[in-house]
Amino acid sequence: MNPVRPRPFVGRRHYVDAATETLRSGATGAVLLVAEPGLGKSALAEAIAQDLADEMIIMRVHGSPSLANVPYGVLAPYLVDLPEDPTSSHVAILRAFWAQFERLRAGRELPLLLLVDDAHELDSATANVIVDLITANWAKVVVSCRPRPGLPPSLMQLWYDSMAERFDLEPLGRDDVNDVAEHILGGPVLPSTTHMLWTASEGNPMLLNCLLEDGRANGSIVRNNGVWLLAGPLATGGPALTGSVRNQLLRRTPQEREALTMIALAEPVSLSALEATSGADMVQALVDSQLVEMSADGGEQLRLRHAVYGQAIRSMVSSSRSLQLRQQLISYLDSQPGSEAALLRMVAWSVESGVKVPDNQLLKAAIHAARTFQNEAAINLAARIHDPGPWQQGRAAAARAYFSSGEYSKAERALEASKLDGFPGHSDSMAPAGAVLLEASIRTAVAAAQPGGFGLPVGRGTGQRASAPRSVTAQAPLPGPVVQLLDLDMAGDFQGLAGLLQELGPVLLTGVEDRKQDVLSAFLLCMRSDVLRAEGDPVQALAEANQAAELVIDDPEELFFIREFVLYRRAAAAVDSGDWVQTEKILAGYEAEAGPGLTTFGGSVQYFRGLALIRQGRFDAAFKLLRPAVEALRLNDPQQLLRCAVGAAAYAAVRAGERQQAQVLFDESRGFRGPGRGPDWCLGPTFATATGEVLNRDGAGVAGLQDLLDSVSPSLPASARLQALSLWLEIGSGAAVDQTLELTSTMTGPWASSWSHFASARGTRDPDTAMKAAESVAALGMMRMARDGFAHAANLYKAAGEQSGARQAVIRQGQCDHDLGKRPGAVAGPAQAAQVQLTRRERDIIALAIEGLTDRQIAERLMVSVRTVEGHLYRSYAKLGIRRREELEGARGL
Repeated sequence: MNPVRPRPFVGRRHYVDAATETLRSGATGAVLLVAEPGLGKSALAEAIAQDLADEMIIMRVHGSPSLANVPYGVLAPYLVDLPEDPTSSHVAILRAFWAQFERLRAGRELPLLLLVDDAHELDSATANVIVDLITANWAKVVVSCRPRPGLPPSLMQLWYDSMAERFDLEPLGRDDVNDVAEHILGGPVLPSTTHMLWTASEGNPMLLNCLLEDGRANGSIVRNNGVWLLAGPLATGGPALTGSVRNQLLRRTPQEREALTMIALAEPVSLSALEATSGADMVQALVDSQLVEMSADGGEQLRLRHAVYGQAIRSMVSSSRSLQLRQQLISYLDSQPGSEAALLRMVAWSVESGVKVPDNQLLKAAIHAARTFQNEAAINLAARIHDPGPWQQGRAAAARAYFSSGEYSKAERALEASKLDGFPGHSDSMAPAGAVLLEASIRTAVAAAQPGGFGLPVGRGTGQRASAPRSVTAQAPLPGPVVQLLDLDMAGDFQGLAGLLQELGPVLLTGVEDRKQDVLSAFLLCMRSDVLRAEGDPVQALAEANQAAELVIDDPEELFFIREFVLYRRAAAAVDSGDWVQTEKILAGYEAEAGPGLTTFGGSVQYFRGLALIRQGRFDAAFKLLRPAVEALRLNDPQQLLRCAVGAAAYAAVRAGERQQAQVLFDESRGFRGPGRGPDWCLGPTFATATGEVLNRDGAGVAGLQDLLDSVSPSLPASARLQALSLWLEIGSGAAVDQTLELTSTMTGPWASSWSHFASARGTRDPDTAMKAAESVAALGMMRMARDGFAHAANLYKAAGEQSGARQAVIRQGQCDHDLGKRPGAVAGPAQAAQVQLTRRERDIIALAIEGLTDRQIAERLMVSVRTVEGHLYRSYAKLGIRRREELEGARGL
């Protein structure tokens, strides 16, 4: 294994540029860098010094907690020429320090740049010396410190007097985290893995580096075919992170360390309980130092500010010490924790301490752990259950946890052991819909790994034939119709699915308790959404899926991943309709709340993003997303999208010019035999067939697309049919024009409308008609398709001898090329603004600027200097791609 590379300097260049400009200007004597531990204050100060090394003499002073009460203690290395009792003469200190500088300068006419690290640890006497150097214009100073306890008063006064410029360092953004991870790991990183690293580290470079180092060491971050991704939960108990946390704890008093350990073991812990054991003053000190914070739900519950700190601290506590702290705190804790998360932590703490936990509490904790993708905890807790009743439900929780981990065979065995009611061979036929869908998902995943297994209905095992859908009455067993509906959906029989949905009507919901009715209603809406997509109405399909999303509630007993089931339908409908902004909103919304669920469903998220980019014609960006998505789906494919992703990645690769990668993926796609399972399985062979044509140009791909349309046409969903026709047109065949026009005339959404316009342009010899069609396509944001349409119009104008029209078409073609090149992989239209990464301070200043405040008024409102406001505005202009203050209105709401 290659060693982990050093952390790169990412996301901080604008601070360096602003600071060096400030120090060179002469008007400001000091730069103050303020940030939490690990955000890179010291590295930033060194980068500033490196930029100014040819212009100034660099001297360094480091604050130290051991010398915080020793006057001039940190200046000792520069005070070797002082008399025996230097502390009585402030002037003598200045002279001795300056004498050392003169020796370093050695006759060079260069000013002094003093770097002061950890200035919050300086004694007041040293701070006064530094202030005198600045006010006398003897030195420029770069000071770094933590916001708490903050700078010594004399240094802070410089900022109040506008003699120093203050920079509050923001955490790294997601793109910056991705750059750091790719540099350290030495290759591309799956975007959902980047998101989890960003969330866990909270943009803190030090924590990020620890997570990457420990993840590689314990195998949770792995490399598959050149792509780095998470194969399990983030490593939060590794030596790098625990070492960093231990160093932070050593800065606290023993009493504070004990209180922090208690919080880590019991979080969230009630404020009253902690005050009873540690004292109110101690708790307030921890809150003031921003090591702990109140829970976001408004209750008086405390937790560590950084979640990874809690996990690291727990890994450092021995079982005996854990038991001792538990006994000390337990009498002050509520007998019934206020949330499932609190119950899980208390149960886990009890188990870690060797305390016996009742089976009913073990079961509740195991179910919550499984639902929140804490898979290892769910499996371990379920294994401790002994009572037969809870044991069976515990095996169901374990089945969900194994499924989420991608261990489908183990999930099936646990499912069989659970004896869930309502499945073939079990006595009770009234199983909840969620239980039915969980078993169906597990059996489908197991079947997908077996040769020919895709043909099996989801509700039956090997060797059992599917019966025809039957009429359902109010007395009919519930699992039967749910399985039948899902069978039809997974087989792609949308005509049969529509008929059965109409037949069932409200009967399925009769007699179902309210709490379980939402899952069943959401499932039925998802089935309706799939039917609408298949019929060519993705706009209404999206509306149905969004309605299903509104029904998804946080049921503490529900093991089925209904949220992700609905997510599939919402994303698929948004992509089929061509609503790229809504697609990104749906996927980004899930990412923001999914947490560890991205380890399981991250590949699905990136697949839909990549598919949207393919349909926009942004093949380079699509391939960059789909290639990692394929590797993620190899490890965990809960929604059976690997076949689709391989085909789509192959097509994106060949269109992006990555022929070698395309050939490898194309060869893999040919290894999938027979029909697949799932509402969109046919997209895989469709993309693969088109890839073969682009690679070989032998006509076999065109014939293959035609065969696919002819052979599967009666049951081929409208969106898949349009995808095949659009690929047929893209690879240079005009034979699909008539079929495309006929199909798109019955479909809804901008994607179908764009292809209708494009097909009209391809089918006409009138240059004006072709030009108008291309303009219509461009208005819908499909720039690559519009570019091809303008090129076709230019050829028609040239053939007609209309040179002015040809020039206009060429100009528009160039504008499309420029747009594609300027924003590779970007979502056209308003989604651009949503992707801009502005800091909190930049957003505040922009909001005030939009209100009409001047730079000086903004500075007074925010208590910063005018220069700071100007710097933030200029950086915001660059990020937003604008040049003037008047253009800021478009950034409202960012």
